[in-house]
Amino acid sequence: MAKVVTFNIMVRDAVGNVSVTGATGAIDEPPIIERVVVDPPVVPSGGEARVTVIARDPENDVLTFEVLASEGTIEPTSEPNVFIWRAP
Repeated sequence: MAKVVTFNIMVRDAVGNVSVTGATGAIDEPPIIERVVVDPPVVPSGGEARVTVIARDPENDVLTFEVLASEGTIEPTSEPNVFIWRAP
């Protein structure tokens, strides 16, 4: 849930008249990665594994996913949070 920030605003003119109001804003929280599943967790050279990222956003913002690997290749699937890793 976004954290609410409260602003207190005061404006004065040269003769001392004052107007006061308040406003609120919010701080958007980052998404939370709940877990990453690599299935199977061990593959032979040239093999592949399915990488599934389980994540959520506290404000229900739409999430996009990116997976990088130090070796091998990553390919997207039709599911935005699922990737195929091909071992070198």
